[in-house]
Amino acid sequence: MMDRRVVVAGNGPSIASLEPGCIQADDFIIRINNFFFEPRFFLGQRVDLAFMAGDPRVAPFMFETLHQCRADYDLRAWSSHNPRVVRAGQRRFGALYQPMRYRDSEIEAEVKTLIARYNRSPTTGVYAVLMAHAIGAQEIIMAGLDLYSTPQRYPYELGPHYRALMGQDLAARGIDSHLHHPQLDLDILKVLKTRDDVRLLRACDTPALKDLTDWAPVQGTPSLDQPRHSPPTDWAARSGFYSIELLKVLRRGSALLRQIRKES
Repeated sequence: MMDRRVVVAGNGPSIASLEPGCIQADDFIIRINNFFFEPRFFLGQRVDLAFMAGDPRVAPFMFETLHQCRADYDLRAWSSHNPRVVRAGQRRFGALYQPMRYRDSEIEAEVKTLIARYNRSPTTGVYAVLMAHAIGAQEIIMAGLDLYSTPQRYPYELGPHYRALMGQDLAARGIDSHLHHPQLDLDILKVLKTRDDVRLLRACDTPALKDLTDWAPVQGTPSLDQPRHSPPTDWAARSGFYSIELLKVLRRGSALLRQIRKES
């Protein structure tokens, strides 16, 4: 990877308005979580690495949906930092799995110290940046990593299964503060910025990244954006013998039990 730039592409709305020539066809492309809902191929159809995380209980349906899109994407590999998500992905994509790792023990220790300090987890996009660093990237371009700073969370609409499981307000909710802390993400990126083995670049005008990154150069090459026909509009209804409707029932039951305990 030392001679290729690595693009870490999140699912923020800015991914839909990248300047042509900012990202090159031969860059190593990392996509995140539910990228397959994109209404257009914002970065083309090749995905060198998909970094998958999120709710482990939903992960089987996320992977099943990606499997249904296998003709749309040239998926080369995938990874995750969460063992439960890894187990969910093995059913459909076991042969393409690459373990999450760090470039060295120093960065791993610093990240773990920050996680303990904030008692939160980095967002998936920042884990993907760490993975890009681990595979040897000298330049990492962040695209669509809006750090939940925009009014709308995603560049696509959320389907009924998605909203039922993750919250009807998810599209405009911002960061999930019980799981993540915005300063944790920024502090991890600050650690990377102080190292002499990687340069952080941005392809989108994300104010929070202004002091941590330089603009990725525009090289005058064509846009990777391509039209797409019939993208999925929701997670798959079934993964193996497991129905997403059953998961909805279980989640409603869990929420009811929590409410009963709270009131008792």
